Amino acid sequence: MGTVEQAQAAAAPKHARGAAFALFSACLGYFMVLLDGSALNIALPSIQHDIHGSLATLQWLVNIYTIPLACLLLSSGVLADRAGSRRVFMVALTGFVLMSLACALSVNVGMLIVCRALQGISAAGVLPTTLAIIARSYPDLAERAKAITAWGATGGIALVLGPIGGGWLTQSLGWRAIFLVNLPVGLLALWLSFRYAKETERRDAASYDLLGQVCAIAGLGLVVAALIEGGALGWGDPVTLALGAAGLLMLALFAYVENKVASPMLPFGMFRRPAFTAAVVSGFAFQFGTFGLQFIVAIFVEEAWGYSPVQAGFFLLPFAILLTIGTSFLNRLWKARGMRWLLINGSAVATLGTLACLAASTPSTWPALTIGFAFTGLGAGILAPSINGAALAEVDGQFAGLASGVLNTFRQMGLAVGVAVLGAVLSTAGSSAGLHIDLVVGVVCFLAVIVLAARYIRR
Repeated sequence: MGTVEQAQAAAAPKHARGAAFALFSACLGYFMVLLDGSALNIALPSIQHDIHGSLATLQWLVNIYTIPLACLLLSSGVLADRAGSRRVFMVALTGFVLMSLACALSVNVGMLIVCRALQGISAAGVLPTTLAIIARSYPDLAERAKAITAWGATGGIALVLGPIGGGWLTQSLGWRAIFLVNLPVGLLALWLSFRYAKETERRDAASYDLLGQVCAIAGLGLVVAALIEGGALGWGDPVTLALGAAGLLMLALFAYVENKVASPMLPFGMFRRPAFTAAVVSGFAFQFGTFGLQFIVAIFVEEAWGYSPVQAGFFLLPFAILLTIGTSFLNRLWKARGMRWLLINGSAVATLGTLACLAASTPSTWPALTIGFAFTGLGAGILAPSINGAALAEVDGQFAGLASGVLNTFRQMGLAVGVAVLGAVLSTAGSSAGLHIDLVVGVVCFLAVIVLAARYIRR
C-alpha cells in the first residue's frame, strides 16, 4: 500500500466519526424543534391557569410560532445557500435556545407570545439546514440515505416522547420546564455542529423576496387572528371583520407581488401541475385535520375531563406511537401498492378513527376517544410521507428542494389555520359539542384528501 493509500485509510475512521457527530447534531436540532411542539400541547392548560389566559391565548401560543415558521421556511433555504447551511443552522439554533430560556422566564402573556414568535423564526432556520448538513457530511448516496433514515426516526422518537415527557415535566416541575429542557439539548447540538459539521459551499442564490415575505406573514397572521378572535369576540364584531378584511387584502397583495418579482418566494408556476397542486392542498388539509385535532383533544381531556398532564400525555401516547408505526411501514407499502393507494387508504383509516371518536362524550367513554384517535394517528403516519412523495413525484429533481419547501409551507399553514378554526369552534360551541363539531371537520379534511388523490394522483 502506497503512502497516499495509507493516509486515506487512516483518515477514513476519523471522517466517519466526524460525519456521525455532525449527523447527531442535526438530529438533535430536529428532535428539539419537534419535541417542543408535541410536549407543549400537554402543557397548554397549565400555562392557561398560571398566566390566567383564555383559549384564544393558547391558540396564539401555538400559532404565533407556526406562522413565521410556515412563511420563512422557503426563504431560509435561500439564506442558507448564500451564507452557508452550517452557519445558518448554528445562528438559528442559538436563537431557539435563547428564546426557549426567555419563554421559561416570561412574566406575562405578552412576553411569552413574543418569545414564541422569535422561537418560530429560529425554528424556520433550523429545520431545512439539518438536511443540508447531513448531505454535506455524507456525499455517498447510500450512506446519506441511511443518515436521513436516522434523521426521520428522530422525529418519530420526538413525537412519542413529547406527550409523556411533556406531561411528566409539567406535573413535576411546572410548564416552564418544557422550555428549559431545550437548553442542554441545544447547547450539545451547537457544540457538535461547531466541532464536526462541515460548511456547505456558498453560492449565488435567488434574491431575497422581502416584500413577499412581509405580505405572507402579515396576511396569514391577520387571517388567523380573525379566526381566533372571532371565537372570543363574535364573528360579527368589528375587530374580527377588520382583521379578516386586512388579512385577505395582504394575501391578495402577496399574490400580486409574487407574480411580479423576478425571484418569488412562492413560485405560482409550480401550481400549473394539477397533481402537485392536489398534493399541496392535501398537505394543508391533512395538517389542518390531524394536528388541529391534536391541539383540541389535549385541551379537552384536561379541561373537560379533568385529566392531569401525565394522564393526558398517556392518553395521547397511542396516537403518537401509531403515527410512528404508520410511517415505518411506508417504503414496503409504497413499492407494493403505490402512492395513490397509500393516500386513499391512509385517509380512510384516519377518517374511520376520527368517526370512532364521536362516541366519546364523558370520561367513562374514554376508550372511544383514545382508540379512535390512535387510528387517526395511524392514518396520519401513512399520509404524511405519502403526501411528500406524491408532491416530489410531479417535479424535476432540480426543483425537489423548492417543491418540498412549498409543500412544507402549506402544511404549516394548515396547522395554523386548523388550530385557529377548531379552537374557535370549541370556544363557541362548548366542550363536548365543540369537540364533536371539530371531529366532523377533521373527517371532512380526510375525505378531501381521498377525493384529491382519487382524482389527480397517479400511481
